[in-house]
Amino acid sequence: MSRPYPIEFRERVIAFVEAGNTHRASASWFQVSIKFVNDLVRLKRKSGSLQAKRQANPGRSKLSKLHE
Repeated sequence: MSRPYPIEFRERVIAFVEAGNTHRASASWFQVSIKFVNDLVRLKRKSGSLQAKRQANPGRSKLSKLHE
């Protein structure tokens, strides 16, 4: 699994969108998917933050059942 984009990069993408550029143009400019831009704008509207959501499932691994 890849790492989430840094918060500084996310802020630059949002600033580009808020400057009046379309989501498609923003995705092309920053070489990311349109879905990433859409999700980022949606996250900003909903929570006011651009912090990436936690990935994976901490504390439980698929192998833990084998050792019990």
